[in-house]
Amino acid sequence: MAVTQTQARPPRVAIGANVLVATILVIGIVVICQWFAFSNPHRVDMTSSGINSLTESTESLLDNLDTNVRVTSLYFEADLEEKDQARYRQTAQSLIDLYETNNRTKIRAEWINPLKDQQKFQALVSRLRNIPKFQSEIGAYQDRIKKYQNDLDGKIAEALQNELALVAKVSATGINDTANASPLAQIEVTLRQLETQLQARREKVDGLVALTMPEYSAATNEIKTVYTQVGDLFKRIGKFGNDVIAQGVSLPPQQVDYLQSANGRLVPIVGAIEGESTKIQSLEPLSINTLLGKMLPNANALLIDTDKDATIVDFATAWPPVDPSDPRASFERRAFMGEQKLTSAILRATHQEQTAVVFVRYGGMPLISAGGMPGQPPAPYNVMSRQLEDANFVPREWDLKTQETPPVIDPVPTRTIFVVIRPESQASPFQQQQQQPFSDAHREKIVKLIGNSGRAMFIAGWAPLFGSMPAGYEYGDYLKDSWGIEVNHQALLLQAANRAPGEYVVGQGFFNIGELSLGGHVIVDSPQARQLVFPFCAPLQLAETAPEGVERTTLVTAPARDGLWGVKRLENYREQSQARDFLTKDPDDLAGPFPLAIAATNGDAKIVVVSSREFAADQVAFAREMAMTPNGVTLRSRNPGNIGLFVNSLHWLSDNTEFMNVGQPIDSATLAIANESTVKTVQAITIGAWPALAMLCGVVAWWVRRR
Repeated sequence: MAVTQTQARPPRVAIGANVLVATILVIGIVVICQWFAFSNPHRVDMTSSGINSLTESTESLLDNLDTNVRVTSLYFEADLEEKDQARYRQTAQSLIDLYETNNRTKIRAEWINPLKDQQKFQALVSRLRNIPKFQSEIGAYQDRIKKYQNDLDGKIAEALQNELALVAKVSATGINDTANASPLAQIEVTLRQLETQLQARREKVDGLVALTMPEYSAATNEIKTVYTQVGDLFKRIGKFGNDVIAQGVSLPPQQVDYLQSANGRLVPIVGAIEGESTKIQSLEPLSINTLLGKMLPNANALLIDTDKDATIVDFATAWPPVDPSDPRASFERRAFMGEQKLTSAILRATHQEQTAVVFVRYGGMPLISAGGMPGQPPAPYNVMSRQLEDANFVPREWDLKTQETPPVIDPVPTRTIFVVIRPESQASPFQQQQQQPFSDAHREKIVKLIGNSGRAMFIAGWAPLFGSMPAGYEYGDYLKDSWGIEVNHQALLLQAANRAPGEYVVGQGFFNIGELSLGGHVIVDSPQARQLVFPFCAPLQLAETAPEGVERTTLVTAPARDGLWGVKRLENYREQSQARDFLTKDPDDLAGPFPLAIAATNGDAKIVVVSSREFAADQVAFAREMAMTPNGVTLRSRNPGNIGLFVNSLHWLSDNTEFMNVGQPIDSATLAIANESTVKTVQAITIGAWPALAMLCGVVAWWVRRR
């Protein structure tokens, strides 16, 4: 019996070992598969809003990085925090994890809690301060501080002591004079007070510089105060002496001599102080201080830094409220623009070369900055200019009417693109003699700048000259002769509804043309490109034969359809609308299709022509509309294609097509299934594949047991 039990044990041991091996094998396979799924940058995102993936343009940017990028979440965590904070923090962390997953060799994601990870946070600040860009700025401050500490501080102290010694020598009564105090006694009191103040400021400057994280800006502010106090006092001493003598005050000869010689005696030190004060005043604000100011412990910021630069995506930028009038909106009432802003920040930090975009106008109000005058309407391209900054452009504007040459940009951009806005039409033909009109000389400035290799976008379209009389297009002859593109400025596209054969009614926005067709060009090759609206359109026309070397591609077309036509005489329709409640088309009006945007090249020169007067203005491009989501009513972009067309055109003009559609924002972070077939595939894998794998492992274990 004992022998039988002994012989029975080895099979049980083998079975147990087999089961253990099979279990470990299954766990290992699952872990490897999960690791692969997590590491795979091409994971399937089943949300229609794309919240679990990055756009192709962002992935392309990350794939082509040639420098290391660190993305650090500074979203805080506290024992007592609002419930939304965890959602903000997790969303931001998930986003930067996606970036790291897409290029682990170049992107490093990290989370530092500024409230608790003090050591990590201080190490981060030290690393930022050592970036060469910031070190260079700090070096300029250090030079001015050393000049004060090692040179001017001693000269100022010496000058003060000399003045006090002279006052003591020539003063008859000194500082203890009472009723008939000598003017020199007043000077002596002021000098000694200044001496005490300067001693305190010297100690403060030394303390600020000696900190673990030196406060160079604060130190230079203290030095500026020193220079102001000393310079003003030394100037007043000379003026005071002259005033006293001019008043005929009776003074001993030695005191008169002291007062008369004060100006000449103090001129050298005052000159040295003023020269150094000018140098301090010219210091640019420290970028590192601006950066650190946005990294407060409760700021909820994303930091992007490389070996050469660093920038911040702050909370307000990444999480704008759906309703701008509600700055304290909850999580559900905010739009997450993390990818758009984070990708733009990486683009700016990793690509030092920048393209200038110069908006060219003739007269009228400023385009990108209204100047803050009370009652002045907002600049029409103010928001768009900030969008361009996000895309690594440098926006500027140029008024041909008041400025002879384009604005000087420092540092000099690698390329300049001109966005040529229609010149302001005269309010009345009778006023043309009262103001300088747009002339051939103004037009030739732009034509000459474009030349054989320039880049420009012309925003044309229909505009009134007087009442419903159409204005001419000042750049029309240039576009026609040089590019074979004609702007029919006399025709306004009108969109109406057909209520009966030959009878049409128009709504309030009859001049807004939608349902546009897109051509086969990289500028309009994106899903959002079709969501655009063109207001105040004048149709374009291509010459049958292009000028030599010119290649043209139609980007946007208003297709031929009932209710859309080109009006030549708008006044006729005003008369019809007054006489009846419907319109009939004039036989001379134009029928579609109507080209509205065209891209053209000629050697190295490129242009884009868009014949819609306000398609890229803020009120159109950034218009919002109400929409229903699972979280309730929200606002979303109405015409995202307008933004894409404008910004993508600039990228094409600057030869940076890889940056098109970078970080396009999503309208709402809602979970919605985008592809049912994908869902079924994932369900099949989840429900069938994993059990089948387990069963296969069991069969293997059973087969091993049979042997």
